[in-house]
Amino acid sequence: MKAARLLPLAAAALIGGGCTDGSRVDVLDGVVLADTVSGADTVAADTAAPALATCASDAECDDGHACTVDRCALEAASPHCEWAVVAETCFINNVCRAAGEARPNDPCRRCEPAADTLGWTALAEGGRCDDHDLCTVTSSCRGGGCVPGEGLECDDGDPCTADSCDAALGCVHTPLSGDSCDDGLVCTSEDVCLRGACVGVPEPCDDDNPCTVDACIEEGGCQHAWAELGCEDGDPCTTGDSCREGVCVSGGPNGCDDANFCTVDTCSSDVGCVHLPTSSPCCIGVVAACDDGNACTNDLCDPLTGECAAEPASGECDDHDACTVDDACVASECVGRPRVCDDADPCTADSCSPGAGCGFSPLTGPACDDGLECSVGDACLDGVCVADTSACVCTPALSDDGVKLITLAIGDGGYVGEALDLDGDPATCAPESSCDSGINNSLGIIAAFANDSLVDAVAGGDLSLVAMFAPRGDDPDLVTLSFFSGELAPSTPGCDAQVETCDWVVKRDLLDPETCAPVVSLPATLSGNVLSAVGQAALPFEIRLSQTAVVQITIGSLQVVGTVTRSGGRVTAMQGILAGAVPKQQLLDGIGALPDGSLPPNLDKATVLALVNALVSNDIDTNADGVYDSASIGIKFTAIDGHIVGVED
Repeated sequence: MKAARLLPLAAAALIGGGCTDGSRVDVLDGVVLADTVSGADTVAADTAAPALATCASDAECDDGHACTVDRCALEAASPHCEWAVVAETCFINNVCRAAGEARPNDPCRRCEPAADTLGWTALAEGGRCDDHDLCTVTSSCRGGGCVPGEGLECDDGDPCTADSCDAALGCVHTPLSGDSCDDGLVCTSEDVCLRGACVGVPEPCDDDNPCTVDACIEEGGCQHAWAELGCEDGDPCTTGDSCREGVCVSGGPNGCDDANFCTVDTCSSDVGCVHLPTSSPCCIGVVAACDDGNACTNDLCDPLTGECAAEPASGECDDHDACTVDDACVASECVGRPRVCDDADPCTADSCSPGAGCGFSPLTGPACDDGLECSVGDACLDGVCVADTSACVCTPALSDDGVKLITLAIGDGGYVGEALDLDGDPATCAPESSCDSGINNSLGIIAAFANDSLVDAVAGGDLSLVAMFAPRGDDPDLVTLSFFSGELAPSTPGCDAQVETCDWVVKRDLLDPETCAPVVSLPATLSGNVLSAVGQAALPFEIRLSQTAVVQITIGSLQVVGTVTRSGGRVTAMQGILAGAVPKQQLLDGIGALPDGSLPPNLDKATVLALVNALVSNDIDTNADGVYDSASIGIKFTAIDGHIVGVED
């Protein structure tokens, strides 16, 4: 109902009467206060009150509005309905309004209960108002209207974003690529924006001195330390040059001996070694006159007469036959033993050609063994052992307890919350230009130009990972965490995988084809709601630089740390970090193999390769041999509940 300027119940009573046109009129002391059907503004007129209706309970007085207190005045001589406006609200034109709420399309009038509970209160001249434009500030009421104030300052001070303002969104900072910037680091140069991030190429600090080791330190810039190394002093007539206190010192003289008795060997500082012909009846210029071209003879020459002779030689030789090995001189002849061209493959015919060496031609028909105990009828077909494997389709033991990963993003830098301490050494972190607390994420540099496509791939279903929790003994806190490629099960058609609990079937690509054991499995421990999993599993993964530029990598030395939500013995949600190590060369090879034109317009293959080469370093020793062989990576993820119901057909 539409009430008028209502006083507290203890102070005033509003008495409702009836009208033949169906409207209700609220009356106070014989004055008509409001027409509740038409919604007209409050009016007052001296008129007699109509006949009063009676009520028997508060429920009969309920006007359906949350901002009015409705009661039946049973204590009155003639019981009737009374209404009062709830504190800190207004009741205007039959609508409840909260204190401070602006009048639609008129921000200079508001609900001010202290001034008027039944009408809009005009703001004072100069009072603050909302013009519904997020690009203006300090808007104020002038002449009855809301006048925009100053424009919103949207400059975020970042040269790698284009700053603008949208009336509905406010400040918008669009990532830039290709613009020059300054990452604030002493040890980088040629800084450039890449999708909103300022990255630079490490400063080489090369002083062109072979006797110093050059490096850049943020605290001091380029440093050049003396090194005891071999060097070249620039004089071709010396050899064995070495560094001493940062200076290249000459070694011994270069003898220039070419082992040719038909030359006189000398050295010139201008041109280096010079081999002049000697005068001898045993030489024709600088060529021995008695060379019979046989490596298995020692050629002899009489220096007085030039008469030639030969004697058998021993040692290794080359008979120029690709079908022999271990060639050696025997009685002045080069003789080798036959090369064995057996490739131990029953599906190839082995042969040897003196010019080309071993050859293996594919066979069809012979029996073979494909290595699977469950297969039958093994036979060669075009050089490949094939068999009937219909009996080899195993059924895995799957747990229903699973989650679907709904977000994946490469961590930005080596910081807590972006990656993990993979090497367990708090004194090391990566990348060196952006890390602390021992966190390793050398590949975090690619987050700037890979995460957008990665997010799209997960949201669109092109990259679909499912994690499964299987009990490991009787302790509910000991589980095995396994990862699979998944697809929606037919039992939940149309299920929204990003927000709903769906049924999933796992693909066989991450199952052992013979045993059906999960290929990517880690022993995990649950401590309260914290999960920790460490093992030697390797997870196939995709780095996406665009929808078509997909680089296949393998994340080895896998670790997972996160928090889970459990309900009824099941994990129903999880978030955390998946981390491991990827050989840098594997990533470079994958980028190099991308089809031309597959990268976004603002990136080219040469630039991406140069950046990865310059900014990514192997920082993890995966086989404990003392050599860094892989680059660390951290991937943040969130997951929601999912039911694993089977395996793809």
